[in-house]
Amino acid sequence: LSAFQCVIVNAFAPSARLGRAAMTALSAKPTFDKSTNRWTAPSDYAEMETYSVVGSLLRQGPGPFITRLTSSDEYEQAVLKYMASENCSRIEAQANMDAYFANAADWAYQKMAEKKGAPKVDYNKIKTKDIALALVWAFFITPFLARTGYLIVVTGSWDVSFNQIFDF
Repeated sequence: LSAFQCVIVNAFAPSARLGRAAMTALSAKPTFDKSTNRWTAPSDYAEMETYSVVGSLLRQGPGPFITRLTSSDEYEQAVLKYMASENCSRIEAQANMDAYFANAADWAYQKMAEKKGAPKVDYNKIKTKDIALALVWAFFITPFLARTGYLIVVTGSWDVSFNQIFDF
C-alpha cells in the first residue's frame, strides 16, 4: 500500500513537470460575472498549458470527448469554475472535469474520499491501458454498435446477423 501511495500524485498541487506556466496559472484565477452569470477567464488563459479533445479521449474516454465537441462552452465554464474553486491550473481543472464527465458518481466519490484523507488521484496522467481501451472503443466497438443500430433501423427487425453487420 505504501508503494501505491508514493505513485499517486497530488492532483491539486502543481507537478514539477508542468513548470512555471502551471505555477503562474495558480495566481490568475477566473472570476464570476454576476451580470452575465458566467465565469470569465484570466488574461493569460490562452497561454496556459492545456490539451486537446484528443487528450480528453485518451485520458477519460468518449464521454468527455463528446462533451467537448458538443458542449464546448459548458465544458469551458466547468473548467473555469473548477479552477476558481480549487485554485488549480487549467490542465488540472481540465483533467478533473474530464473525469467528472466520464463518470460523475465515481469522481464525486473520489473527491469525498480525498477530503477524508485518501490519496489524491492525478487525472492528468495518461495510462497505456486507457489508450488501448479508447482505441478499441473508437475503432471496433462503436462502429460495430453503430452498424448494428443502422441495420436494425433500416430492416425494421432485430434479426441482424454478423454477415449483415460486416457486409459493406
